[in-house]
Amino acid sequence: IIYVNDVQAGHGMVTNRQGDNDCGASYRPFFNNCGIPLARNILAAIYGPMRPPPPQLHGRLLRFDQRAYAPLTGSGLSAAGYVFVPRRCVRGGCRVHVAFHGCWQGAQTVGDHFYRRAGYNETADANRIIVLYPQVGASNAPFNPAGCWDYWGYTNPEYHTRRGMQLSAVRAMLARLAER
Repeated sequence: IIYVNDVQAGHGMVTNRQGDNDCGASYRPFFNNCGIPLARNILAAIYGPMRPPPPQLHGRLLRFDQRAYAPLTGSGLSAAGYVFVPRRCVRGGCRVHVAFHGCWQGAQTVGDHFYRRAGYNETADANRIIVLYPQVGASNAPFNPAGCWDYWGYTNPEYHTRRGMQLSAVRAMLARLAER
C-alpha cells in the first residue's frame, strides 16, 4: 500500500492532463489535473517499474457488450464496456488490469473521459497491459443515481463477494480475455 497525503486534490481522479479540473476541484467530471500521472503510478505500484509511454498509442480501444456477462436489469451494468488492447497483446501473453471508474465517472456521464483519458492506456501500451474498463450506469432501479459501483448492496446482499452480480460479471469478462 502506498499512502500519499501531500497532494491538495479535491474529490476526483488525479491526472496530469491539461483540460481537466483544477487540482483542488470536487465537481464533474471529477478528473483533477494535479500534475501527477496517477494511473501510471497505480500500475507501477502494482506491477513494478513501468516503461515510459510511447509518443502515440499503438493499441486499440474496443467497445464490447456487457449484456453477455450479466443482465442489465438489477446489475447496474451499462450495456457497453471498453477494453484497451496494446498491439503487442493481440496474441496474448499480457497482464490485465481492471480500471473501475468512480461515481459520476461512467461513460453514461463523462463519455470517453475515463476509458480514454484517465492515463491508463498510455502506460499500458508501453508495458504489455490490457486494461478492462467495465461500466456501471446511473439508474433508479436499482437505485444508483450517481452510477457508482455497488459498495453498499444495491444489487444483492452478496454484492461484495464472488457471487455478487457485478463482481461475477467482471470475473467473466476477465475469463473471456484469457481465452485464445
